[in-house]
Amino acid sequence: MTISRQLLRISFQNVFRNKRRTILTLLILALGSTGLMVVSGFFEGIHDSFREQYIHSQTGHLTVNVAGYDAKGVSAPLDYLMKNRVQVQKAIESNPHVLYTVPVLKFGGMASTDKTNVAVLAIGVDAVNEQKMSVHKYSKHKGGATNIAEGRPLDPNDPYGVILGKGLMQALGLKVGDRFNFLTTRQAGAIDGAEFQVRGVFQTILKEFDDRGLKMNLAAAQKVLGVDDQIHSLLVMLDRTDHTGLVLGQLNQTIKEEKLGAEIVTWIEQGHMYRHGSALFKKIEATVQLIIAIVFVFSIANTINMAIFERMREFGTMMAIGNSRSSVFFVIFTEAAIIGVLGALLGIGAGTAVADAISSIGVEMPPLPGSTIGYMALILVNPLIALKVFLLALSSTLLAAILPAWRASHLEIVHALGYV
Repeated sequence: MTISRQLLRISFQNVFRNKRRTILTLLILALGSTGLMVVSGFFEGIHDSFREQYIHSQTGHLTVNVAGYDAKGVSAPLDYLMKNRVQVQKAIESNPHVLYTVPVLKFGGMASTDKTNVAVLAIGVDAVNEQKMSVHKYSKHKGGATNIAEGRPLDPNDPYGVILGKGLMQALGLKVGDRFNFLTTRQAGAIDGAEFQVRGVFQTILKEFDDRGLKMNLAAAQKVLGVDDQIHSLLVMLDRTDHTGLVLGQLNQTIKEEKLGAEIVTWIEQGHMYRHGSALFKKIEATVQLIIAIVFVFSIANTINMAIFERMREFGTMMAIGNSRSSVFFVIFTEAAIIGVLGALLGIGAGTAVADAISSIGVEMPPLPGSTIGYMALILVNPLIALKVFLLALSSTLLAAILPAWRASHLEIVHALGYV
């Protein structure tokens, strides 16, 4: 124990003996760690922003349907209407993590003008809660998840005012204030419809939805379909996205105990585009981290090698007075570990400061493939990212020190003492 403490004390003293070389090594580590923090935080910000945009514009954190709707509802949507909506909504909203729910009624139809007819996906929504759902933590940088590009949003006091996706608006050749006819098929097979007026134009993160989507007040949609107080789904908004798994289990238990005849689908199960984009970003992030780690190893190995050549006679003397080769290896390896810890901590501190400074402004991202609007990404650093950066910097430093330490500890004593 005493020898180990003495060797550890020697290592600490050696770290600061050549201050210029130590500062250079620390600078390499600190800059690299800062870069890793910012890069990792940037990708975390992209994931987070994209996820929140998707949740708040499309699915909510959870979607509650009548059992079987997710598998078969596309082919026969009117066979899967939620007739006990009030009972289900009350049970869902009693969960302490649920903020509110958004009733949704989805159906197909035909929008007609004097010049063209276009098949559309109509969505009846609670206008007030739908606008509330659009607001998320990035809204102050980029606006709501459902961006009203022109005109005004839905208003419950304007039952025949609708908003159209930007692509659909262009396909129909309409402008805000114009009227058009909408036809759909009721449950019994009869065709019914109404004349609507365009209140506004919306854009979401999904271009496919913007090209076909039409939103109207829930009451108007129920009247057109002749389904009083029935809906397809409840979009559930939670207090935190990372509570999704927890609340999913709790609500499934509630549905089972109260025999509500419902099913729950999470946002990640519906988010095919998010999953594919996320996998791509993770690959890019891992590649960047690997490149920075390689730069770490070669840069630090170079400085450690230079230090060892300068101290060749010192190591020869240590072995000549009785210190073992493992003691020499321990001293060099411990010096590298101390520098690795200090450099990583400096980099984490600097990286956090840089991330906070950039996040105060935000990074405006271009639209992703399949999207028409960009989104705002922040540099989000968290304890897990800091731990990963710390371990990567430290392990790279230790890896860089192994070969030089082994070479120094296996020198011929006579050769080392005579080295000039």
